[in-house]
Amino acid sequence: MEDLGSFFHRYVDAHLKLEEDALDEFYHFPCLINDLSGVHAIAKTDDLHKYHQSFFEELKNADLAMAKSMVIEQHSALPGGARAIVSFRFGNSENNLIFDCDYAFALLKQEEKWKVVFAQLDEIRYSDLY
Repeated sequence: MEDLGSFFHRYVDAHLKLEEDALDEFYHFPCLINDLSGVHAIAKTDDLHKYHQSFFEELKNADLAMAKSMVIEQHSALPGGARAIVSFRFGNSENNLIFDCDYAFALLKQEEKWKVVFAQLDEIRYSDLY
């Protein structure tokens, strides 16, 4: 089974595609995402696409070219589940930081694959360039 570090490397790499369905395989439906604007119930892929639309537009406008993830903490939870705190960094084609952020995740293992059931934004730090 894939470890959480590899899962989140694939997850952040998928952002580089900037396609609306790039993150579908990483989420369990339904799921919840808690960010600075509140809690969002994501019932199906269309909800996920709508949720990420402005984020992907922001990344396109900032010339996204690099995305990195680092699992800061991970804990086994109930059988078939895990919790993780992950730090993400996004950069542009000039190798400048766009922003970095930290998320807490609750994950479920389904058919030997991890799926996000809950994501909570902890902090987002924008570069002075943006």
